[in-house]
Order: sequence, then C-alpha cells, then structure tokens
Amino acid sequence: MLIAPSRFTRGRAMLLAGIRRQHLYADSYRTIPRQWQDFACRDDIPSINPAIRYGVVCGSRAEGFEYMCASEVESFDTLAPELGRMRIHEQRYAVFEHFGHMSALRHTWELIFRDWLPHSGITPVQVPDFELYDERFDVESGSGLVELWFPVAESGK
Repeated sequence: MLIAPSRFTRGRAMLLAGIRRQHLYADSYRTIPRQWQDFACRDDIPSINPAIRYGVVCGSRAEGFEYMCASEVESFDTLAPELGRMRIHEQRYAVFEHFGHMSALRHTWELIFRDWLPHSGITPVQVPDFELYDERFDVESGSGLVELWFPVAESGK
C-alpha cells in the first residue's frame, strides 16, 4: 500500500491538557483504547473546542512510547494537578489521513515511517507528532477519518 500526505501545512502553537501514559508497542492496541476511555470520563478539562481531541505521541524509545489523550486549552492555570500538559509549538507538518477503524491506526503510522519517510526526501523533526480527531471520527464505533500530523523540517517539500 502506498501512502502520501494529503497536504503540507503549518500548524499553530497550542496548549494541550489531558492524560499522559507510557505504552509498550506490543500492548498499545489494548492500553491506548483504555486510556481514551479514561479520558472520556474526565469533565474537568476546559476544552476550547470539545469536538476536537488529540492523540499525541512523544518520547519514543525501543520498547515503547508516551501517549497523551488531550484537548486544547487556553491556559494551564486551573488544571487539576494530575493532568498532563504539553506545549505544541508552531511547526510545519505533513498531514496524512487514516480512514477506517482505529485498530488499524498503528499500521498507518508504520506505513509513514517504513514506506513514505525513507523515499520522501523529507527531514523529520524531533518534536511530538499527533492524531487529530474531529467530527469526521465516530467515537462510538471507533471508525472514521483521523488526521496524522507528522512534523517535518521547514525545507521539506
């Protein structure tokens, strides 16, 4: 399967708040959905737009990675102490689209890293990449459109 970005765009700076957890690659298909269930039960995150959620990947290492289920907030000032916080800086991104069930999302990320990136001539940037879930994604069924925002260098195509 060939994969290519739907577009290149400049992402704006954001403040994200939510639940941050470490995951093993081998178990992430089970542990990340549980994290999203826990996130959905939180009603104390003052989201700027409740229709948009972010899944942020950061801190990758050989056996696993850190993942954050988050909403965009205006400020960190009034957040509960146990909530994770992340500043996303303005950045250029290659944006990919994943259609289908979220259980196949890992495969789409693998295609980006294994098939697209080595042949793209693009230089990745070591900042968090993220999934954007909006009204095109059905939370109940776990299916729909998810945008995958992959950070690239300014000199990228």
